[in-house]
Amino acid sequence: MSTLLDTSLWIDFTRARSPQKLKRFIAPYLLDPEARLAEPVTFEVLRHATPEECRQLAQQFQTFPLLETPADLWTSAAALGQVCRKSGIAAGSIDLLIASLVMHHQATLVTFDRDFQAISAVSDLKLKLLERPV
Repeated sequence: MSTLLDTSLWIDFTRARSPQKLKRFIAPYLLDPEARLAEPVTFEVLRHATPEECRQLAQQFQTFPLLETPADLWTSAAALGQVCRKSGIAAGSIDLLIASLVMHHQATLVTFDRDFQAISAVSDLKLKLLERPV
């Protein structure tokens, strides 16, 4: 089954100041043959990167298979947002896009971001919530 590597893994793995222990923890997820990327994740990672970081990340991202963005992504993310709102969950827009894309592909989201836990409680989002090693 495909896994989408969330922004939180990429940021922690590529950030210069991230501890080596954390990078070693993340590496097996990046090397997993089932690991995938998606456009909302690449957007989040690249939007704050320096030009040099963008070049390096873009080269690395080209080696990953992409979960295609479905044509109805915006509609399904809005519907998921309504479900979250009715349940008292204030989900972020990008998180809703990522969750909807993952569900469309029946993949599993691998993340450190606990916000997805709330979304998974009211949807079919398959989630592997990781804990950063201390």
